Amino acid sequence: DSRSEVIRLSGHVDTLESSLHAEKHVSAELEQNVEETEKDVLRLTNENNSADLEIQELTAKLDKVTAERDDAAAKLIEAHTSLLNTSNEKVAMNDQVAELKKMESEYANSIAKMEATIQERDDEIMTLNKSIESSIAKIQSTERALSELSAEKEEW
Repeated sequence: DSRSEVIRLSGHVDTLESSLHAEKHVSAELEQNVEETEKDVLRLTNENNSADLEIQELTAKLDKVTAERDDAAAKLIEAHTSLLNTSNEKVAMNDQVAELKKMESEYANSIAKMEATIQERDDEIMTLNKSIESSIAKIQSTERALSELSAEKEEW
C-alpha cells in the first residue's frame, strides 16, 4: 500500500519536474523575445531621433528659403516701384521683374518640395512611433507572461 503510494508520488514528482523543465524553456524563450524586442525599440528610437534631426535640418532650410523668398519679394516690390517711376528704363524693368518672378517661382518650388519632404518625414515618424508603441506593447505582454510563469513556478 505504501509502495503504491511511493510509486504514485514518484510519478507525480516526475510530472512536476517535466513541467518545470518545460516552463524554464518557455521562460528562456520569453526572456530572449524581451531582449530582441528591447533591441528593436532601441533601434526604432534611434531611427526616430535621426528622422527628428532630419526634420529639424529641413525646417531650418525651409526657414532660410522663406527668408530668401521674402527678401526676393521685397526686392521685387522695390524694383517694381523704382521702374514705374522711371519711364525710360521700362525695358530694364521688364527684365528685372521677369528675373525676380522666375526667382520667386524657383523659391516657391523649393518651398513646396521641402514641405513635401517634411510631410514625408512626419509620416515616417508617425510610423516609427506606431512601431515603438507596438514593441512596447509586446514587451509589456511578454513581461506579463514572464510574471505569470514566475508566479506559476513559485506555486510548484
